[in-house]
Amino acid sequence: MRTRKQGIGRRIAAGAGMLALALGAAACTGGEDEPPESPRASTSPQDAPGPATAEESTPAASDGGGQVAGSPFSDEQLEAASQRFVEGLQLLDDQDWDAACALVLDPTTRTAPEGERLQECADGVEPALASYSELLVPGRFDVIDTSMVEAVDNGDGTVSLSLLGEPLDIPMVQGDDQEWYFSLPF
Repeated sequence: MRTRKQGIGRRIAAGAGMLALALGAAACTGGEDEPPESPRASTSPQDAPGPATAEESTPAASDGGGQVAGSPFSDEQLEAASQRFVEGLQLLDDQDWDAACALVLDPTTRTAPEGERLQECADGVEPALASYSELLVPGRFDVIDTSMVEAVDNGDGTVSLSLLGEPLDIPMVQGDDQEWYFSLPF
């Protein structure tokens, strides 16, 4: 039984990864726009997404600690990234393109895309996901919860995700509004 669950979990993980990558492809519709600035490409300490000093990386007493050793992100922040990923999968399988695109970081604002940029992404998602239509059944990913997702700090302001132990090539970053976003080409 465990092997069957692992096999199903791996197929769901692979499908989830493909869906998120397809969402990224859909977000790339504005060809004349500048490519997003990678958190790794920050040139000044104030542009860096993580804390700049050891003093800043120590959690405040009121946040309950939970700091992961060597990471600017607390356990609670990593759990929030996992929750946001699960939310994104559920929005995709519900075919709520606007809401799904609102989880992709707009590099020009460092928050959710709005207006024309949101519409560009939403308009591009359905065609980009056409080959995955059999996976896009409302409720398909409702069985996925945060206990199945692991978010790991990459040390560069991004978080890597894995689903049931299967790594996903879908980095997440915290926006200027402190929400978690998929860091996909836009």
